[in-house]
Amino acid sequence: MYRAGRMATDNISRVFALAARDLVVALAAGESFATFLDPFARRRAAVYVPGTAAPTEEAYWPGIAAALAGVAPPEGMPMAGLIAAGATLERGARGLRGLFTSTPSDKDRKKVARVAALAARVMEIVAGADNTLTDDERRGIAMAMASFGLSPDELTAARPGGRMTPAQLEIFGELEPRVRRELVRGAWQLCLRGPLHPAQEEAVRAVAAKLDIGDQATPLRAEVEAAIARQGDTAALAVELARAAGSALAEDTLRPAMEHLIRAAAPPARAAALRAQGTARGTAKGAPHLDALHALERGRRVQAVAMAWATVVGTDPAYSAALHARGALTTVAAEAGAAYEVNEALDVVDRFLHQRVSEANGSAPEPAEA
Repeated sequence: MYRAGRMATDNISRVFALAARDLVVALAAGESFATFLDPFARRRAAVYVPGTAAPTEEAYWPGIAAALAGVAPPEGMPMAGLIAAGATLERGARGLRGLFTSTPSDKDRKKVARVAALAARVMEIVAGADNTLTDDERRGIAMAMASFGLSPDELTAARPGGRMTPAQLEIFGELEPRVRRELVRGAWQLCLRGPLHPAQEEAVRAVAAKLDIGDQATPLRAEVEAAIARQGDTAALAVELARAAGSALAEDTLRPAMEHLIRAAAPPARAAALRAQGTARGTAKGAPHLDALHALERGRRVQAVAMAWATVVGTDPAYSAALHARGALTTVAAEAGAAYEVNEALDVVDRFLHQRVSEANGSAPEPAEA
């Protein structure tokens, strides 16, 4: 009986940790998270099944991007606009066909495969323009490609065979205006998240010219830069809140959770500074830096508080430590101008995690008779 109970407890702890990790990424996907957390959880349900091995770090990000693709592609992911526009099979069958089956039609599959091939080539051109492929670029490309919902063989066929230049990009068949814009937006998303190399800017503008929307390259860049700035400010607030709320936790406990938050929410150009204030400096020591973050819109404040709480509570602290963290987070959130958003954000996180744990507990084997 003791052994069975221990197994059930271990499984619940495992599910809690995985669900909290997933939740941070889902919260970072967009400020409308309240509308898609439940369908996202259903799409990730297989990961929480007892006995299922946790995904490796390499497999984690493409897997979670695929789960989000059908409900809310992460706003900072390259080619997120293409996925949001419907260039994915993760949403299942469409139109009348959707009344009878969830399997996409051959026509939809071919259309998505074609767009995915163009996106893969555009990303290859832009990422390779400076002769360097960073870890973030590699992860962003993997997430984008997983979001199309294609089979492994289809993904292999969609990817280019090697390095490409804009001159080698072939635009085959008709492309909707929105698809053309989102391909260019996705190219900017890939290279503007970190320091922009002149060769990459030149490559994006050449791609835009190939797509016959060269005149839209500059406005699209401005839109992406504004979006990245909003994401960076939201991530900065989340890191500061988590750092303050987790001040009582051991450094080796909080550090990996903070790193996951930064990877999930922060543009790479801001990541180094956030690591310095959120992890390297004793992980959670020092006064929070909140002065510049009061101007965030309400939805972003809720998002930041929720990400911070999911990060800290995901370390599965003792009950007393969790109460301390909740109180500290509430206090610092008020100092950041988010006093009215705290309860809403914490309720969202607690409800999500409670539901995942309840489901895992319900599916766990019954304890054996003594």
